[in-house]
Amino acid sequence: MTAAPMSLRTPLRPLVVAAIAASVFLVPAMARAQIAVIGSTVEEHDAAPGQRYEGSIVVRNLTTAPQPVRIYQTDYRFFADGTSRFDSAGSQPRSNAAWVRPSVSSVTIPPGTDVNVTYVVTVPANDSLRGTYWSAVMIEGAPTAPPAASAHEIGLGAVVRYAVQLATHVPTAGSRRVRLAKNAFSTDSMGARTLEMTVENTGERAYRPALWVELYDGSGVQRARLQQQRGLLYPGSSLNQRFTFPKLPAGSYKAVVFADTGDDTVSAAQYSLVF
Repeated sequence: MTAAPMSLRTPLRPLVVAAIAASVFLVPAMARAQIAVIGSTVEEHDAAPGQRYEGSIVVRNLTTAPQPVRIYQTDYRFFADGTSRFDSAGSQPRSNAAWVRPSVSSVTIPPGTDVNVTYVVTVPANDSLRGTYWSAVMIEGAPTAPPAASAHEIGLGAVVRYAVQLATHVPTAGSRRVRLAKNAFSTDSMGARTLEMTVENTGERAYRPALWVELYDGSGVQRARLQQQRGLLYPGSSLNQRFTFPKLPAGSYKAVVFADTGDDTVSAAQYSLVF
């Protein structure tokens, strides 16, 4: 298959990280969540150098007992292969972790109660800042006790962590660029054909890409058009995009994949597919 990049002129879930600790081996047991973050786990703000803004994270105790909660910071990146990285706060070049100050590092939430964990973000007075800077505030519940297990099973305790992403968009210039790459073209047992893509943000500003594919047969007739809006894609991060086509007659087709980053230019890549 061949790909040719093109440019056309035109007028990216709550993130929950579960850490499981096992004492032996064999059958796992599901743990019931003790806390929950209420509302969005992606917080975005526009702020110029030297500006300051505040926000809050609502954490709920889902149980009938007091629940201790730990609050700490990390960096955050994700990739098309399904991996996510929660590196030390401030370790990645576009981290804003040093700008963020949570009001507390721990809190005990009374039974059935919501608590607001506030934070302040102070953007440095640095005129060289451009694009998007981000990090994560981790909301971590206490470990659950492993349930009783039989002689042939074990119980697993669990720690549930919510990663609340804090993104600061500096209004000054910052490029929005995208790289499209084909991963695979496959057929499942039911005959459905799927084109799998990597979509990577190679620019300086985060965006929510609108992605679509147009499929043309050998006569140039459009036979399918599929579209999807994705979540916030950060600079240096990538996502996996799948387009599953309806059943079509055997033959050669041309697929043109488009990515709209919200900039003036829509990027595209063309692929030859054989059904």
